[in-house]
Amino acid sequence: MSDFDTEMKAILSEADAAFDGDTIDETGYYTTALRSLRGEGSAMRIMAWGGIFIFASILIISIWQMFVAETLRMQIIWGVLAVLANSAQIALKMWFNMQLNRRALSQEIRRLQLVVASRG
Repeated sequence: MSDFDTEMKAILSEADAAFDGDTIDETGYYTTALRSLRGEGSAMRIMAWGGIFIFASILIISIWQMFVAETLRMQIIWGVLAVLANSAQIALKMWFNMQLNRRALSQEIRRLQLVVASRG
């Protein structure tokens, strides 16, 4: 190990020891999700949540209609619409979580750059 690697390991272990919280816990997730609705790129994330709520409404309505439909054809149509709405909702949730992961990774890279720059 080089001197730089040893020094970097010491700096990061000090920072990790000072870190008091798990970013994966439930409250940390919700805090991060709400913070992502402000700042750069927040409009897309807000629209994604709007889409999630719209597709959830379509899903609930189509499931209800599927059970009260009078013909088999209408049951199939409403069932297919329910599957499509559920798939669209899942896709938007996955995109949102990927955005959260991207933001967290960017913050960690910036933190590492600051540590390296302060020692350089």
